[in-house]
Amino acid sequence: MSALVDGILTSALEGSRLSTTSVIQKSDLRKPRLRVMSQLTNLQRVMMEEHLPSASISFTETKLSALVIAHAILNPYVTEWDIDRFAEPMPHAADKTKYFQYPQWGHISDPATVLDVHGRVMVWYLPGIIPPQRVDHLNKIHLPLKSSLVTHSKRKNESSKRFGHRHVPELDGTEADPLAGTMFGHGRLMNSPAVFQQAHMRLQDKVYESSTLKFSAVKKWLQDISYAEEFWNSISDLVLPDLARVGKDAIAAKEDWVVTQPPSGSRWPSIYVGIDVIVNQETLPHCDQDLGTIFGYHPGTMIYLSGKLLSHSVPKWEKGERIAHAHYMRDAIHNRFGMAWPAFTQQKDLLSKFLLS
Repeated sequence: MSALVDGILTSALEGSRLSTTSVIQKSDLRKPRLRVMSQLTNLQRVMMEEHLPSASISFTETKLSALVIAHAILNPYVTEWDIDRFAEPMPHAADKTKYFQYPQWGHISDPATVLDVHGRVMVWYLPGIIPPQRVDHLNKIHLPLKSSLVTHSKRKNESSKRFGHRHVPELDGTEADPLAGTMFGHGRLMNSPAVFQQAHMRLQDKVYESSTLKFSAVKKWLQDISYAEEFWNSISDLVLPDLARVGKDAIAAKEDWVVTQPPSGSRWPSIYVGIDVIVNQETLPHCDQDLGTIFGYHPGTMIYLSGKLLSHSVPKWEKGERIAHAHYMRDAIHNRFGMAWPAFTQQKDLLSKFLLS
């Protein structure tokens, strides 16, 4: 994957002169970005007729991912925020909007990155990185989970913002609820190989597997989706290398820390310590600050963001069902395992081979 992205960028940036003295702006990368978009559009057209293997990732899919990532690198939206200052707690949420104004970029639909003022990547927006045929294959894998979905939070104090609620489309009064007889059900399933029990998050507290990993349907789902998760790990390696390294170390270390009663026997395929399966659920915006921007969220989209810093949600959509995966790290678990907070990926690292010294 890394070699493919490097090759695409080398070709696209041929003849370009990029300086290391400042963050490179979107306008400076227009021609290279158009070259990559042309390749991406052509490949997507060819792939419409391609039959994909049902349990492995094809080379064409890998090339598609590389083109989407390369375009995102060449399509930076730069804020005026300093992410270190932005992350500092403030007494009132309104204070952040006072000092960190919304960029107001409107609607973004092409692969892009969002950077702070120093070029640190806060968001990777990767629409179309999963082709429609693969989305169809993955959807089928989720059918056995329907009866295991939790439709409302069992924790009395858990915010309804985070758990969400059943999606109810806006109807015109002449049609029945299109989700009344859903194929995939509705609700969410929280899965983790390492989680604290509720109200026990001190460094000396024990860590357990989530109870869902003992469900036979979840075991089968993890097995069936492992090939895709392993491929998504390789994407994380490329776009968030330091975070991916910490994630790998944490998953490797869990064998020494996690208490299982009895062991589930499930092999965890992700570098992330949590995967929530969210089916036909809406979630309200949670977290304080917002970019004032709408990212198109069509099937096959991946978004990497710092969930503690930026507001995010799953709003209403039009007809049809929606399955989303929320992959996340847990600071408390990493602290328990002795893992340090990773650095943000920087633009200069992504383009280091192409910068003038």
